[in-house]
Amino acid sequence: MSGRFKDFVLAGILICLLIIAVKPVPEFSFNSQPQTSVPGETVIQLDSNRIAIVETNNNSGLYGDILVFDYGQSKAFKLLGRYNYSDYFRNPQIQKPMMPSNVQ
Repeated sequence: MSGRFKDFVLAGILICLLIIAVKPVPEFSFNSQPQTSVPGETVIQLDSNRIAIVETNNNSGLYGDILVFDYGQSKAFKLLGRYNYSDYFRNPQIQKPMMPSNVQ
């Protein structure tokens, strides 16, 4: 009787192991960089208090513009700079970032 009980328990363990082995594994995707997109614009968080807005609409007169904002103690966004990556890649020696004093 003892041998038959042992065989029954081993068969149960084998069935449980087969069920565990065949069970599908859940897949998780994690996006470490939160992004918000609207047609023609992408908002990217650069730091805990800093974001960038990138103009990606080809038909826009602002195509390639990157506006960098800092969220300060005053609970408002402050413009840190305005850059145009498409102009920079065309001619990196001439292009300089536009600072808030000369941003339109």
